[in-house]
Amino acid sequence: MLNKNKILKEVLSLEEGNILHHGDILKENEKQANRTVAKVMATTFLIFTLVYILNLLDVFVIKHSIMTTAYIGSSCLLLLPMVHTFILKIDKGYIKYLNVLSAALFVTLLSATLTYHVVVIYVYPIAIASLYFSKKLNIVATALAVVGVSVGQLLAFYLDTIQDDNFVELYNTIVWGIIPRAMVLTAVAIIFTMLCSRTVSLLSNLTRAAGELSNYHEEMVMGFATLVENKDGSTGGHIKRTTAYVKLLAKELKRRGYYKDVLTKDYMRNLYMAAPMHDIGKISIPDVILQKPGKLTPEEFDTMKTHSVRGGEIVRETFGHLENEEYTKMAYEVARYHHEKWNGKGYPEGLKRKEIPLCARIMAIADVFDALSEKRCYREAMPLDKCFEIILEGSGQDFDPLLVEIFMDIREKVEEVHHSINNKEDVGGK
Repeated sequence: MLNKNKILKEVLSLEEGNILHHGDILKENEKQANRTVAKVMATTFLIFTLVYILNLLDVFVIKHSIMTTAYIGSSCLLLLPMVHTFILKIDKGYIKYLNVLSAALFVTLLSATLTYHVVVIYVYPIAIASLYFSKKLNIVATALAVVGVSVGQLLAFYLDTIQDDNFVELYNTIVWGIIPRAMVLTAVAIIFTMLCSRTVSLLSNLTRAAGELSNYHEEMVMGFATLVENKDGSTGGHIKRTTAYVKLLAKELKRRGYYKDVLTKDYMRNLYMAAPMHDIGKISIPDVILQKPGKLTPEEFDTMKTHSVRGGEIVRETFGHLENEEYTKMAYEVARYHHEKWNGKGYPEGLKRKEIPLCARIMAIADVFDALSEKRCYREAMPLDKCFEIILEGSGQDFDPLLVEIFMDIREKVEEVHHSINNKEDVGGK
């Protein structure tokens, strides 16, 4: 048996997918930061390569053996992010820690082989960590940088790789080398952490504001859709049910691996918000036609069919000013093309097969199924068995065969949503 509460939570909490989440933004930033870090460290590798070549040409006076050791080790560390980000394409949470560790080991190697004095390079791991806006990662990077520099200077002292009159004794190396650098690194880390915290705080406020705007947008959309539903003489629940069916069908389509490049998180979010707008054009249809209890005349049906064209126009007129062009485009396609048929005999343009946008093909099945199962002014609701039978008969004619197959496979979920929303409407109407 299906878990009814789980299904209801899944399809009735549609609003969750429409709000911009703070965590989502940070997660997306982490992906972008991984790519940025890989490029930055690769650029560092190129610069270090130039330094190495100049040293071979005796422009610098570092021993060739020491410089070669530093160059080979640094190359491995600096190119590692390029390997796991762009070649292996690993997208895991631990990558940011691996990047910071690589940067810290790079600094350790430089400290042990080349110089005590280029303090600016010691903040390299901390700067890398700051791109992720993570206080925890900043702390880890600071600890690694302090330990790395300290270990590097001790190695340089004992291996005698760096000649410096100021650090001929261990005491001087610790007191005048390690401790001041640790203090500088800690101070820099505090500044970076404060900047990151401030940025995250501002981001949180912006996210909250964006969420409120999203809610206002949603309320406006639902207000439009409810107005049309009332004008249409519907018994109620059509918007909720069709949107729920669209969500179930789209999620199952994605789960099975179809249209991977299309069914992104943003696409799904826009689809759930566009679905309620599919019949917005009916607001322009006269009530005598919308609520006619009998069969429409050919002339009346021609008038009725104009609601798809008018719906697209209303979407562009109403939402065309929004920055979310993808949503406006999808709402337009859903409103205009949800009556197109797979065999090209639909309206308004007679599109066929995959000429019809995917969002409209999904909407078509949800809309027809609910129209059949819903009581209208001119007929009673059909039994669900008959509704599924009609959808199945329309496969390859009215509807995309793949979508019909998936819709039939999730029949139990569809039925559960139908009964649950109807029960809620009945209770709410009493």
